[in-house]
Order: sequence, then structure tokens, then C-alpha cells
Amino acid sequence: MTRRHRTLTTALALALPLGGCGVLDRDQEPVPLTITASDWNGWDPDHQSTDETTDVEAIEGRTVRVDDDLEITFTDVDDDEVEIRTSDAMSPVKEGGGIDLTTDEMEFTVERGSALELATPTMDVGTTYELVLTD
Repeated sequence: MTRRHRTLTTALALALPLGGCGVLDRDQEPVPLTITASDWNGWDPDHQSTDETTDVEAIEGRTVRVDDDLEITFTDVDDDEVEIRTSDAMSPVKEGGGIDLTTDEMEFTVERGSALELATPTMDVGTTYELVLTD
């Protein structure tokens, strides 16, 4: 057996147990998720927000585009939580509505039973995204 064949055989032998313990198991059912995008304008006190709701199925590795501005990739999907990565830095909305204007955060977790609110980290014009796991 050549060195190349031994390396391939060893790699396959090491990977086989991973499939049996679920590490390589990709049989996770899609998890329904609702994303509501609301635009806002810090300059116009009379601005009427336009809400856009998108229903998606969270599947690990899948990327969706929301309201032509933000891409969300599902990095880990479980029935009770979904981990995401956003294409742009976003700020989690704090209780009372505050945001972090200096954030570089792009990875978040949506947990069942609570909404995750993310906002564009700016003071002039932006969008707030609410992500909720649905049934």
C-alpha cells in the first residue's frame, strides 16, 4: 500500500465514527423562522416605518437575503436555537431601545421563545430586524 493510500484509508477510518455519533449527521429538520425588517429614519420624526416580513426555513449552511440589504447565513440549526452570521455588523437592540454604534458583531443566536432584535449600527437611517423561531 502506498503512502497516499494509507493516508486516505486512515482519514476514512477516522471519519466513520463521526457519522455514527451525529457529528456529521445532516438530518436536522429545517426550523421555521420569521424575519421582520423595519426601516427607520433618525432625521424625520414623521417617518412611517415600512415593515417587510420574510418566512424562511433555517437550514445549516443556507444563506438568505432579507430586504435586499442583509444576508443571513444559518451556521448551526437546532430545534430550540439557530445560530446565524450576518453579512454586515449589526447591534443587538438593548432593553429600552439602545444600540451599540461601534459594534463589529456578526454572529448571533436566535432562541425559541424570545425574539432577537438586531439594528443597523447608525444614528441616521437604518433597519431593525426581528428574528423569531416559529412553529
